[in-house]
Amino acid sequence: MLTPLLLGLLVLVTGCQKQPEASKTGLIYCAEGSPLSFNPHVSNSGVTLDASARPLYDRLLEVNPNTLALEPALATHWQISEDGLTYTLTLRKGVTFHHTPWFKPTRTFNADDVVFTYARQLDEQHPYHNVSGGDYPYFYSLGQDLLIKRVSKKGPQTVVFELNQPNASFLATLASDYAVILSAEYAEQMLQAGTPALLDSRPIGTGPFSFKEYRHNEFIRYLRHPGYWGGDAKIEQLVYDITPKSAKRLAKLLTGECDVMSTPSASQLSVIKQNPELSLSVQSGMNVAFLALNTRKPPFNNVKVRQAIASAINIDNLLQAVYFDTGLPANSLLPPLSWGYNPSLPERKPDLKRARQLLKEAGLEKGFEMQVLVQPDARPYNPDAVKTAQLIRSDLAKVGIKLKIVQREWPVIEGRLTKGQYDSLLSGWIADNADPDNFFRQLLSCSAVERGNNYSRWCSPAFDQLLDDAVTTPQLSFRLRNYYYAQTLLNEQLPLIPLAHALRTQVSRSDIEGLTLMPFGGTSFNQAHRE
Repeated sequence: MLTPLLLGLLVLVTGCQKQPEASKTGLIYCAEGSPLSFNPHVSNSGVTLDASARPLYDRLLEVNPNTLALEPALATHWQISEDGLTYTLTLRKGVTFHHTPWFKPTRTFNADDVVFTYARQLDEQHPYHNVSGGDYPYFYSLGQDLLIKRVSKKGPQTVVFELNQPNASFLATLASDYAVILSAEYAEQMLQAGTPALLDSRPIGTGPFSFKEYRHNEFIRYLRHPGYWGGDAKIEQLVYDITPKSAKRLAKLLTGECDVMSTPSASQLSVIKQNPELSLSVQSGMNVAFLALNTRKPPFNNVKVRQAIASAINIDNLLQAVYFDTGLPANSLLPPLSWGYNPSLPERKPDLKRARQLLKEAGLEKGFEMQVLVQPDARPYNPDAVKTAQLIRSDLAKVGIKLKIVQREWPVIEGRLTKGQYDSLLSGWIADNADPDNFFRQLLSCSAVERGNNYSRWCSPAFDQLLDDAVTTPQLSFRLRNYYYAQTLLNEQLPLIPLAHALRTQVSRSDIEGLTLMPFGGTSFNQAHRE
């Protein structure tokens, strides 16, 4: 018997277009959005990261998806000086860049590519620094421009990173999906041709797939990279079918028009589990959904107002209505899976009496009006942001706060964030590595306000000092103490209100094997194939 939800999904397939060649020789992945670029350096969009980092590029180091340990990738060995200021990396030999109709590499990967990749971001006078806007959100929000003193070539396959201060999380940063390595030779050719922006929009990397074509809001086509150093992909081509609506993605999956589906909504899981032709993958997620309050705009610059908003929100209700059984309540930005998580933080329960009292103390006894920016697409940390916002609106109304929900696509939201023209933002974060610094520095450091992901625009020198002190030593006990203090401080100040940690879910046709759901976001298709 067909359920109402399944009947609705089947109706939605009308007008869906197939990629017939891909269905025979490769896989079709139903993705939730269009990338803003094909270079993760220049965008903090999760969709951009998913569409570029794993298929097209490699990093110097890699995170093992099972153990979370750092492993060799483009770098095979590394040495750290006794003072923690110099990292010497030996690079893998024989790694080839993509051969395409627009670029034929004359050499294999070497130290020049690493030096170029970092010089572009570090040197404001570099000819590529201002290409594609000259903004490097991940790099700046982590303070890498202040941390890295110099990147130099010691030999064809040896590169040296010199730091201004020790940093225990530096190797983990080199393994981030944002830390991809570009081709210096391709960059030079595009510069000489007067088309440097093509470096970011018509990409060349060393990854398992090469870029073939992109039709905005329709699809991206990738081809297998022959001779890939990590072993040839088992499929000839990979197609990202861009389908923003979760219901339509599932409809395409049910009819076989897609082989793999990203980010199913929690409400769809019962249908998926009951269908023998579908396979559901679930993994613990290093992520957090949060409500960011613009602390540089009244009344959100008043900590009592922020505490009142947090006291009014019913987290358990959100988990039941939005996440179903795929989320955990967030008492901290760090999920319990993180080694830096503070288990002594109090569990937050709705307390309307306290919320009203705090508003009274802030001189807002009669309440106030505010807006929240919401991206309508499902994300791995929040399967339904609009419904989440609606539930928060209902909660805040009980204490006199009128919340207006403003739905916009990410490019529009990003423009308002840059100008500081917003009250609050419903968003989230997916960690790039296992180090707690990846959550805290990206989202709340002073350096991330103007040049990163600090959407609360909160800047605390004391908080920054806790982070800086934590990464200057490899001693785990000292780092843990600082991260515990940092979480206690955030629990009091609440520039971001943590909401939930979501399990990562992905659905595929049951005959698809070899998919790897990465612990920090994205999917590896290297070994994916059809049985």
